[in-house]
Amino acid sequence: MKLARLLMPLLAAAALSGCVLGYGPCLILQPVKHSFSGVVHFREYPAPDGIDTVSILALDTTDYVYAPAQSLRCLPANELQMIGLAEFPKDVGENTHVDVTGTLFEATNSRQHTAFMLNVLGISPSPAPERKKSL
Repeated sequence: MKLARLLMPLLAAAALSGCVLGYGPCLILQPVKHSFSGVVHFREYPAPDGIDTVSILALDTTDYVYAPAQSLRCLPANELQMIGLAEFPKDVGENTHVDVTGTLFEATNSRQHTAFMLNVLGISPSPAPERKKSL
């Protein structure tokens, strides 16, 4: 009983700390800048006036985002739709591994195809991370 009383405040503090156990703190929506790494993909989605071709960043690791309008808990993000670029640099194309900096915001309309959008402030190609070999 005493142990339960001691552990309850610790468990409550961990639940409310804004961290996902094993992954670290949740990312916060704009205006806070964040850095991401992943692979660029161009995907096509049906739209009322034809086809939307959008750039998607498939993240190397799952990031968790605090979006209070959707949930009081942090939500996972594996893919981010990139906006804010008039053109991609010449050395960035389909399946290019990149490092991106930008701000996050929640998708709010039908032309936004991932839960979170990335307003890109900078993008540059980078070497792909080495994958661990399993035995």
